Amino acid sequence: MAENLSEYERQRLEHIKRNHEMLVRLGLVDDAPKHTPAPKEKRPRTKLPPAPPETLRRSARVKQEKPEYTGELVDTFGEDLDRKCEPGAQKRKRARGSAADGSDDDASEAQMREEVNETTMAFLRDARELMARYLTSEDGGAPKSKDGWRDEAMRRWGALAGGGIKANHRDWELYVKSRLTVCPPPSPAPLLQEFYCHDMWQLLCVCVLMSRVSSWDTKHKCISAFFEAHPTPTAFMEDVIMGGQTAQLRERIHSLGLFDDRFASLIAITTAFLGIDTPADESGFAVDLGENKIRGIGKFGWHSWLIFCCDQGSTLKAEDAALKQFCNWRASQSKEHM
Repeated sequence: MAENLSEYERQRLEHIKRNHEMLVRLGLVDDAPKHTPAPKEKRPRTKLPPAPPETLRRSARVKQEKPEYTGELVDTFGEDLDRKCEPGAQKRKRARGSAADGSDDDASEAQMREEVNETTMAFLRDARELMARYLTSEDGGAPKSKDGWRDEAMRRWGALAGGGIKANHRDWELYVKSRLTVCPPPSPAPLLQEFYCHDMWQLLCVCVLMSRVSSWDTKHKCISAFFEAHPTPTAFMEDVIMGGQTAQLRERIHSLGLFDDRFASLIAITTAFLGIDTPADESGFAVDLGENKIRGIGKFGWHSWLIFCCDQGSTLKAEDAALKQFCNWRASQSKEHM
């Protein structure tokens, strides 16, 4: 990635990449085809419009056919944003106007940032719509059998979903439904949690990893690296908890500090989410500060879960400044649609 990209642009590219990797892994979109970039002067620089709902077609995964998804916005997001942020892009924009007081420069910068935000919001809307559908049926409808619900859980969270030997006794419909998120619409300037709220386990891990970290750059880089290595709770359980790859994990997130505390919290979240230590007759999942308290998830993590996984931001009285600002925005959006 170009060295002269701002962190604002860089972190969006990395988190969107993690989103796209998840969609590819779940079979919801095709992997972006490899191609040789065209010369810079010939690259189109038009703004990519939001994909209409009719382009969000599901693939016949039950028949093992290739996905039929045609959401061009999701498939080409990285290319479009990369063009906007490529070396010299800002300079070319600024060259169109050369006011002595620099106002044109500021306007170009603001316009570029607005375009990045708009395209990011469109991507997140489309990606969340795909993730909200069930993965194991042709039409995106809910599974119709216990085995179907179990397959849904395994597809999303890996082979250890359900707690291994306890899996045969799970209420799989409750297991899946209690772990699916109801995301709010993306905000104009998305918070870090908004890039991962489509997956409850990822959102809780983000809260643990970002807590008590002042460096914006450090937290974004470490979180992106964490999910690149461990995209599912099963992957984290197999690689780190069971596989002993603690040194590799430490290398990825050591810049965040407090490694032992974060490591213990990640283990607690993953164990609870998969249901490893949960009795077979208790298949649901919830987060709070009482009976369902998870180590490392305090008020900030709980409020983030309520806001971004349960869409309760319009009524929640958050204490964190960034969460409070999002809740105010969500409340205003809710009033507009009443």
